[in-house]
Amino acid sequence: MESSNTNPQTDTPAATDAQSLDAIASQLLDIISKLENLIPDFEPHDKREIKRVAASAKFAHELIAPTVTIVTAVPSVPQGIFNIALANDALAVRDQLRPIAQRLAAFTQGLEYTIDTKLAAAGEDALQTYHWAKRAAHGPSGAALNPYLDEMRRVVKRAINRSKKPKSEPPPLQGQSFMAALPPRLAENVAGDDADDGVELPESYYKVAEDEP
Repeated sequence: MESSNTNPQTDTPAATDAQSLDAIASQLLDIISKLENLIPDFEPHDKREIKRVAASAKFAHELIAPTVTIVTAVPSVPQGIFNIALANDALAVRDQLRPIAQRLAAFTQGLEYTIDTKLAAAGEDALQTYHWAKRAAHGPSGAALNPYLDEMRRVVKRAINRSKKPKSEPPPLQGQSFMAALPPRLAENVAGDDADDGVELPESYYKVAEDEP
């Protein structure tokens, strides 16, 4: 009689070797440096100035064109109050480069999602291993497992604490729970398993990554 495999392995993407990743990262950084050098007067993001710059820029989109018209058409407008060449340059930069900025933003979102997809696959397995270790620690392997299990427990609690929402925010929708967000193979391992740790489980396993500072 053939023995059935009670632990089938799921298909997983092939791992990328470290040397290839180093080469990819190096090429991407080189491309980013070239992009920065291509942009005239490129300004790195400055969070100290972002509010002031954004407040001024939001008027520019609609206000520059009529201002150019009035300065050009009305001789009594004081000289030097408005720089037409600078304004036209700003509009040209916006029209030509803003679509590229939007495309790059979509790329960075896709890159983050790609990274998180890799982490999520390994994270699900790590969480399942954690729950297995909690049970196995009560058996003969407990002495060998406990030092490592203690560290895993600390990591899980830190991740869950980071995912907690401020009390001022509305409560999650009814039915939204950590278990509901987990893959079926993990949900059965979680039920009733963390009550002894005094851990409040997050709405979603993936919120741990989203709420990283």
